[in-house]
Amino acid sequence: MAKKSNHVVPSSSGWSVKKSGASRASKNFNTKEEAVKYGREMSKSEKTELYIHKKNGMIQDKNSYGNDPNPPKDKH
Repeated sequence: MAKKSNHVVPSSSGWSVKKSGASRASKNFNTKEEAVKYGREMSKSEKTELYIHKKNGMIQDKNSYGNDPNPPKDKH
C-alpha cells in the first residue's frame, strides 16, 4: 500500500493542496504560504507526510507528521 501524503503544488490560480493520487485539489489558495499552512494542519490531523513543491514542480521540502519509523538520531 502506498504511503498517504499531501502535496502543496503550483496551480493555474496560485497554489493548491492535493492528496497523493488525487486528480482534484483539496483546496486552492492565492499564496504559497496559505497553502503550506493549510497543508501542514491537514497532514498533522491525518498523520501523513507533506511535500512542498517549488513553482517548477520539484520538491522543495518534506515534513512527516505520522509515526515515522526512523526518527532522527538526536530524538531518543
